[in-house]
Amino acid sequence: MSFKITFRRIIYLFLIAAFGYALYTYQGQLVNIVRVLRQGVWYVLVTAVLTLGLAVYNQGRLYASIYKALNLTPPKERHLSYLYLITRFVSVAAPSGGISGMLPFIQEARRRKVSVGPILIVNLLYIVLWYSALGIFLFTGLLHLFIIHDLEWFEISNAIILLLADLVLVGGLAVAWTSPHRLEAILNWIGRAAGKVTGWWGRPSPLPPQRIATFINELDEAINEIRQVGYQSLSQPALHALLNEILNLGILFLVALAFGVRLSFGVLVASYSVGMLFFVMTPTPGGLGFVEGVLILVMGSLGVPSESALVITLAYRGLTFWLPFILGFFAYRWFNNHLNKLDEEATAVPPTVIDKQPTTKTKDNVSSIH
Repeated sequence: MSFKITFRRIIYLFLIAAFGYALYTYQGQLVNIVRVLRQGVWYVLVTAVLTLGLAVYNQGRLYASIYKALNLTPPKERHLSYLYLITRFVSVAAPSGGISGMLPFIQEARRRKVSVGPILIVNLLYIVLWYSALGIFLFTGLLHLFIIHDLEWFEISNAIILLLADLVLVGGLAVAWTSPHRLEAILNWIGRAAGKVTGWWGRPSPLPPQRIATFINELDEAINEIRQVGYQSLSQPALHALLNEILNLGILFLVALAFGVRLSFGVLVASYSVGMLFFVMTPTPGGLGFVEGVLILVMGSLGVPSESALVITLAYRGLTFWLPFILGFFAYRWFNNHLNKLDEEATAVPPTVIDKQPTTKTKDNVSSIH
């Protein structure tokens, strides 16, 4: 069977190389994480891993509930959990401000011949629900830090940026809801500006008017589906988003407990929310380097011994960042092989059916044999 060089295979090879590069670059941290995990209470750490598995499953349910809210046929929930893990891997291996995380869903939608516009709305609603659920715990955590006079300026500034990002997303949905033509005008302006920049290199605009018009039509169809089913259809996705934050809080609590530290509710929420704030808002993929430092700083300022804070941070990041990243790589390999098999089945030429009719031996046949 001949090997065809396709764009998807090139991306696949690039992500494999990025996976190996990430493991090689951070091998020192990974060795320390393994060493630390071996010191914890094993059955508590196993419980934390099971909670992580439940959180991944809940992410699949969250995506499925958003699909159903838009009256879209979702993929299998097992596949949605795989796609979530793939987004965790791709967003680290090929960071692009969260855009790369949408690509697995877009690729899967094209396979099922589903319009891209509604899939973008699914991912946009996912981000809005995620930021909003996180904002509840972030407000509680920052309030706790404010009460004990331990709120820092960088925590406030990042929280404001996260709030503004959430407001921009909600505002974009509001404009699309009330005036899709205005959104189309904004996108056309962005397309013209991008066309001027790409025109310097003799390249066409990445947002031509035809593509924008198609996207607006698909977007309008998705919003009409929400209008028909009503806002109450988003209640189930909101509950899944809230449950996800609770499960992640539980993981941090269990990891600390595995090393003999029982975090109070205020310390737990403040540490988790500030850590997630830097997970989202820092320029490095997954907040590498920033989340570790801020978690140690916050827990240390809230009375957790520095050595315990370091151990908890390494174990927590090992379970919630590196483990999904590694699992996402294998999920991506499965997903890529699955698509390749579908391509082979679609392009395979069915064998010619030869009608086998009973033959009778005639004299001519006998004579020809002799």
